[in-house]
Amino acid sequence: MSVLGVESVVYGVDDLAATTRFYEDFGLRLVSRDETGAEFDLPEGSRIVLRAAGDPALPPPFAEGPGAREIVWGVDSAASRDAIASDLGADRNVTRDADGTVHTHDDVGIPIGFRVFARKSIPGEATVENAPGDVKRWNAHRRWYPRAQPKIIHHTVFGVSDVDAAVAFYVERLGFRISDISRGLGVFLRADGRNDHHNLFFLKSPRLAWHHVSFGVDNIDELMTGADHMQRKGWSSDIGIGRHRISSTIFYYIRNPAGGAAEYSADTDYLTDEWQPRLWNPIFGNFHWVGTLPPVLAREPEWDVRLLEQPIPKFSTL
Repeated sequence: MSVLGVESVVYGVDDLAATTRFYEDFGLRLVSRDETGAEFDLPEGSRIVLRAAGDPALPPPFAEGPGAREIVWGVDSAASRDAIASDLGADRNVTRDADGTVHTHDDVGIPIGFRVFARKSIPGEATVENAPGDVKRWNAHRRWYPRAQPKIIHHTVFGVSDVDAAVAFYVERLGFRISDISRGLGVFLRADGRNDHHNLFFLKSPRLAWHHVSFGVDNIDELMTGADHMQRKGWSSDIGIGRHRISSTIFYYIRNPAGGAAEYSADTDYLTDEWQPRLWNPIFGNFHWVGTLPPVLAREPEWDVRLLEQPIPKFSTL
């Protein structure tokens, strides 16, 4: 089987008008909207689905407040979907929609689904950088972005109390790979049908919580164009722009009225199964050139990165 990444994030929201406006400002394409909800899509074919929090068709909330109610993972074929349904049906309730979409929950209580996903390839445009002594772009401007238009969903993030249980389910039952571990903070996981650094991150937390969804854009220019536009529209960020050393990703998180945050992401690392996972100092790994961190995080962190031994130890033992 092959999990191709997040096919859709399904939200239960308190203010449908505000959340719809947020994602329109964010740069997603509005596909449909009525009094019951709204749907957006991305060029790869993934989707954001907004539904009123009280919609009886939604899974019940797993955390307080608005937020994601279900993550639907895209799979490469009906055979893969059916194999997952058969395996998970051995020890939990599994339901199926008329269109074949499978619904269940993982081992920490997050509602999940599986749907055949004809994921579209995204045509790329190389970014040519000029530097002193290394001029590559002559008689031409760099590409200008009037608005950000996210192309893909990179990952989702959840807070969980038992990181090891969450990781074991996705690795052992769904074939995810561990990309890296941030000591005491959490574990980064990559779906077997994807190469971006991570498609799922489990953050150590006192209780199960929704955190954010990451959207991939072309480069820092598109990211900054999106960030500026969102600021002008009145949407705010808690920490501003930064870079995660652990995945090289440039980030900009924005408070999302649908719950948690929405992240513009650019320049993330891509991995193969030859990659050797590493153990990172969490402050060093996660925050680079960020100017508004709390004082406890603002000090210059020590370099502390090493290869993880095989088999990879449990998060709780590191």
